[in-house]
Amino acid sequence: MPKIVDITYLCSMKHLYYILALLLVVCSSPVVAQRGGGSALRFVNDTADYGYIDEEGGEVVCSFEAVNEGDAPVEVINIVTTCGCTTAQWRRGSIEPDSLFRFEVRYNPMNRPGRIDRTIFVHTSDAAEPTRLRITGYVNARPLSVEEQYPFDMGCGVRVDVTFRALGYVEQGKSVEQYISYINTSQRSVELALCSVRSSGMLTLDMPSKVAAGEKGRIVLRYTLDESSGVYGTLNDVYEVLVDGHKSQYDISAHAIAVDNFDMVDDILAPKADISKKIIKFGDVKRDEGILVESFEVHNSGGSPLIVRQVESSDASIEVASNGDDTIAPNATATYYVKLNTAAISDYDNPLVARVYLITNDPMRPMQSVRVNALPNDL
Repeated sequence: MPKIVDITYLCSMKHLYYILALLLVVCSSPVVAQRGGGSALRFVNDTADYGYIDEEGGEVVCSFEAVNEGDAPVEVINIVTTCGCTTAQWRRGSIEPDSLFRFEVRYNPMNRPGRIDRTIFVHTSDAAEPTRLRITGYVNARPLSVEEQYPFDMGCGVRVDVTFRALGYVEQGKSVEQYISYINTSQRSVELALCSVRSSGMLTLDMPSKVAAGEKGRIVLRYTLDESSGVYGTLNDVYEVLVDGHKSQYDISAHAIAVDNFDMVDDILAPKADISKKIIKFGDVKRDEGILVESFEVHNSGGSPLIVRQVESSDASIEVASNGDDTIAPNATATYYVKLNTAAISDYDNPLVARVYLITNDPMRPMQSVRVNALPNDL
């Protein structure tokens, strides 16, 4: 009985051999930088690595080389870097066929510790798109001075690293905290005290009343909300700092946003707030125009009721009102009216740029904003 041959099997094996042969050709080909935008300039390497360099070691130099593999002269029109710390130097003029082109890239690592990853764009006369090259490496950080580590001079030798901390979201029944680092650079003990300028009632600061000579430490800023606080929206706190009884030139301030507790929220059924506009433009306005009104919509595309906890405005001339209940059912929409009181605009010499903030029980985006623009004009 004659042997039956499976044609489908033979065809599949034929394709497999073809693919393996193709991969063998590709893998055995030499690796060179590809032409950018069809230029005849073929770069030997598309990446130069500086390796590990010291921040205080001064400029470092690398070079790139290319050959004109075309039949006509090519001119390098420009070489553009993506950072002011990087400069390219090359000799201008035509590059004849089969001729070598070489240019240098200088990198200044000062005040740039960490990884180097920059792109170089080589624009040539024979291509619409530039050739992309890269420089890489790593800058070893230099030791920072006390003034660099603690740039804010609070007086009497006391310095801090920052004077403002944004603590992000704080949920009902939880706490969030951040730190301000300090040092006493004087040769004696210094007394510290705080005087509240603006208080949310939700912030506590842990700070020593006396700092010894040469002492380092941290001021702890902590926002805490009770489970039934009922507080939503932005929390702003400002404190004057007294150093040995003298008011410092810098205040200490903090900011947070009070939101719902999302620990028990079902991700599938969670509410989702979609705002119809991100910018509201009132255009040219005059002081005597009274109250101007624009609107935006909030749609709940989630699976449970969306509750608008708080609506805030960053400018006293703007108020926001809704068309009813601030609880929006799934797949329902509510309209919010932005009212601009032209007589309350404080500055008629500059454009008005403000924001309206909505705080909701949307766990993915508890706070969203709408920008409000106007062009005050008394003429």
